[in-house]
Amino acid sequence: MRTAGRVRPAPGPGGACALCAGDAAAAMAPPVPVHPGHGERRCGCHRTWAQAMRAPARDLPTVPQRLTIALLKPGAPRQAIRARLRYVLREVHVSDAVLTPAVCDRLYPDAYGAAFVDRRTAYLTSGPVQVVVLAGDTTAVTTGTKLKRAVRDQLRAGPLRNHLHMPDNPGEALADIALLAGWDVLRTLYERWEMSGHGRHTAARVAGYRAYLERHGTGVGVVGPRRPPGADEPADDRR
Repeated sequence: MRTAGRVRPAPGPGGACALCAGDAAAAMAPPVPVHPGHGERRCGCHRTWAQAMRAPARDLPTVPQRLTIALLKPGAPRQAIRARLRYVLREVHVSDAVLTPAVCDRLYPDAYGAAFVDRRTAYLTSGPVQVVVLAGDTTAVTTGTKLKRAVRDQLRAGPLRNHLHMPDNPGEALADIALLAGWDVLRTLYERWEMSGHGRHTAARVAGYRAYLERHGTGVGVVGPRRPPGADEPADDRR
């Protein structure tokens, strides 16, 4: 979705090497796709893919979703942030956690180099965090993104210690809920907040994603990062 169908396991110029293309194809073959693993190879295909997946994609479709999530990072003023979020969103799950490097690896794939990932992992594992799943109307994710920026501005957050993560798109929100709150929490809340009305929100999301991919074509190959090499993470996607 983030690359409009342009990241494909296609060996040859502009695509993955033959070994990685084979692994990707095998990972997509089962009824439920599997992950080929995080290990980097000399070919560099993994990092190229990760850069493409983390590059800005400002024309992603705005699809209806009522669930989003907030991660209050170590040292964040929790009560002040939660009070601000509760003005417009409803808390439906709250839990405390201590993140592990493995979880941070999934939040921050090695797209920008080991130093980038190491700094953020050190920060996120330096103390307890708080996970808050939130529900709102069908624009909850967009509302959360605006709130994240407003809270960071109010707290004068820096590029690293920025106190608050909220996802910028519906797919990321669901993935973060599963990763940070757990699959059982996601399943329960999804059935309550997203499956109401005979699943019309789910159907609308699928239709929106399908239209987006068809509109952008289905060319093969792997696109590179859409920002200068060595630049920091996108300003609108700082976690």
